Amino acid sequence: MFLSFIKITLRILYREKVYAIINIAGLSIAIACCLILGMWLRSELTYDQHHKNHRQIYRVESDYVFDGSSTRTAVTSRYLGPMLAEEYPEVRGFVRFRKFPGFKLLMRHEEKAYFWGTVFVASDNVFDAFTHNIIYGDPKTALVDPASMAVSETFSRMYFGDTNPIGKTIESNGKIRKITLVFADLPENSHLRYDALFSFNDKEFAGDDTVTARQNGLWNPNDYTYLLMSEDYNIRDFKSISDAFFKKHMAEIGKTFNGTWNGWLQPLKDIHFNSRLLYDEPAGNRIYVYGFLAVAVFILLVACINYMNLATARAAKRAKEVGIQKILGSGRSRLMFQFVGESLFFSIISLFLGLVLIEVALKLIPLNQLMGKNISLNLSSDPLLLISIIAFGLILGLLSGLYPAIHLSAMKPLTVLIGRHKTGKGSSFLRQLLVLVQFIVSVSVIACTLLMAIQMQYVSSKSLGFNKENRLIVTLRGADLVENMPTVKKELINNHNVLGMAFSTHKINNTPIAYLNIKNNDNVTKTLSANIMAVSQNFVDVIGMELIAGRDFSKEQITDKKISFIISETVAKNMKWEQPLGKSIEYGEADAKVIGVVKDFHHESLKSKIQPFVLRMFSGVEQDKVGNQARETMIYYLYINIRGNEIAQTLDFIKTKFEEFDPEHPFEFEFLDDTLNKMYLSETNLMGLIGIFAGVCIFISCLGLFGLAAFTTELRTKEIGIRKVLGASTWKIILMLASRILLLVLGGSLIASLIAYYAMDEWLADFAYRISINQAIWVFFIAAAVAACVAFMTIVLQSLKTAQANPVEALRHE
Repeated sequence: MFLSFIKITLRILYREKVYAIINIAGLSIAIACCLILGMWLRSELTYDQHHKNHRQIYRVESDYVFDGSSTRTAVTSRYLGPMLAEEYPEVRGFVRFRKFPGFKLLMRHEEKAYFWGTVFVASDNVFDAFTHNIIYGDPKTALVDPASMAVSETFSRMYFGDTNPIGKTIESNGKIRKITLVFADLPENSHLRYDALFSFNDKEFAGDDTVTARQNGLWNPNDYTYLLMSEDYNIRDFKSISDAFFKKHMAEIGKTFNGTWNGWLQPLKDIHFNSRLLYDEPAGNRIYVYGFLAVAVFILLVACINYMNLATARAAKRAKEVGIQKILGSGRSRLMFQFVGESLFFSIISLFLGLVLIEVALKLIPLNQLMGKNISLNLSSDPLLLISIIAFGLILGLLSGLYPAIHLSAMKPLTVLIGRHKTGKGSSFLRQLLVLVQFIVSVSVIACTLLMAIQMQYVSSKSLGFNKENRLIVTLRGADLVENMPTVKKELINNHNVLGMAFSTHKINNTPIAYLNIKNNDNVTKTLSANIMAVSQNFVDVIGMELIAGRDFSKEQITDKKISFIISETVAKNMKWEQPLGKSIEYGEADAKVIGVVKDFHHESLKSKIQPFVLRMFSGVEQDKVGNQARETMIYYLYINIRGNEIAQTLDFIKTKFEEFDPEHPFEFEFLDDTLNKMYLSETNLMGLIGIFAGVCIFISCLGLFGLAAFTTELRTKEIGIRKVLGASTWKIILMLASRILLLVLGGSLIASLIAYYAMDEWLADFAYRISINQAIWVFFIAAAVAACVAFMTIVLQSLKTAQANPVEALRHE
């Protein structure tokens, strides 16, 4: 029986080649897309759940309020964790992390030197609280020694190959650290990802532990603090702990600058989606999850619908086969088994081809780059994924084949053998409804893709308040190089393509925040949270900022180095200064004078509103160093304005000069526009990904249309014959067949426009500066027109043969 079934199925495949190709193509593409989206969704929805204690780990998040201005941050004071653990029994333990050092760190072992941007400082109990797959070393003692470090497998292989690196040393920032542990690379769905961990027991990071140091340090947030609580702990109860802690340890000092603090707990597993805080790691977006889940369900549903449509459209061709089998004694259950078996056979073939398509797509299309994940089909190492895929294929086959099996097996033998079998109106209405759903989703996706493209074009073309084009940022490592900059500048400026240069202590999009005490027009001291950066003379000119009042810094003015600021317009607006020049800002132990005002500029993503910004003049490496920071660990950035032509030659020239002046460090550079564009990387990637799936949606919808057109023409063959006998032209018949489909497209477009409007309005809400959808309403007409054109061409291709056929063939048996 089984061999007979296989023979019949293969015979059908051979006889109905077009039908088989369409079905297998649709199912294969659907399976490939659903599995890719499924693996992405699985990764997103299981963030940080690989930690065994993830239900007991919570991150403390902070709200610092100064003069009524709130700053919500993902970081806290270094002292908060240990003090909470000491005083409150509900806190079973704590772990601290600190991102270090805020820039790429150069680490050496003998002749090998690499930059690492994923370095953290951690408590020595980190491996007790957070789950790591340990390859070498003892997690209990790994970070006890101040000079110890734990590294990832990737880090270890970069320096030591496949050998055990325990006891080997790494030099970084002028210090020698010993590798004491190697852990497997962290899963991609970890909100904190690191390749190296230094110990908090190092005095460089631990700081003083006196009562005074603690009280002052509680207002200085630097660290991510994680608490271990009981599994059933109610995070609402933490408010009483937060309030009591503030009153006991922070309120007295807070009164001196009108400051308050409030802390709350965030469950570890919720951080990825529910955190939008200052100094937080990039977070996920539930809108993307819901959107991709809807796309996956839609593609799967449409693949099943297309199979049903094509199967039922072929009912007339298989009616006699069913009738003969019933007369020969085949029961309905056997026929259902045959038709469901055919569907499963299609599904298995499609599943295999879908897996092949995934491998091909991952190699030819930058899907991993667009999704921001390293997705691969490691079926041998992930048995759950293998089982899920097999189950997925079987369920897909059952869903696709069940309705056609019921429909075909219900035919009465006598009726079908005399050619009287007719399809009910109810099933026709259902098919049209499903095609309507296809076009609702297709037009929605097209419209969303176009609106995203318009928004990203707006972002890239909007004036930032400074010139980002042809600005080169060179990393300067070590105080010696900075002090030698006058000589370096003389060498570089000799090149006619170098138009100017200035250096700063930070990148413009990654500056620290300072809390400045400023007197407003009413002579009331206000605490203002502002980004601050030290720069050299001519920085304003080199980067292309617009000075709207006052002057730039000058080395000729001795006071500029210590007690002068250039502020942004927003600072003046917040202080309600109409004449800001000469106003005082308390900075350290001195009162700095405002000597200039620059036009507001966007140093962050356009998702954020313009923030207050203050520039001060670079005072020198000794004056600007942090604490006891070693001279060789100091990092600065040189901004170079270069001509737009001969960029490669100019870069070679600059690189050669830096290799002469600083032979110990690799030449590091990036263009300012590239640095700023990285802030929109996830949105740009999402746009590309949605564009791909928009194409897939349209293609699968066309297959669905092909099925409906096939069914319609099959059902109306005799009507078409009669119309041709009465003089109807080929195009008139095609328009007759297409009219209902085009009405479905029109109706689907109206519904899709509403869905896309509200979905994109929600997405655009993340941007402080955005396009108006009402001014881009034409996008919905384009999306509808594209869908209508594609639908019409599909119907033409399917219906043309029937419309041109000899009417005698259609009416032969009447």
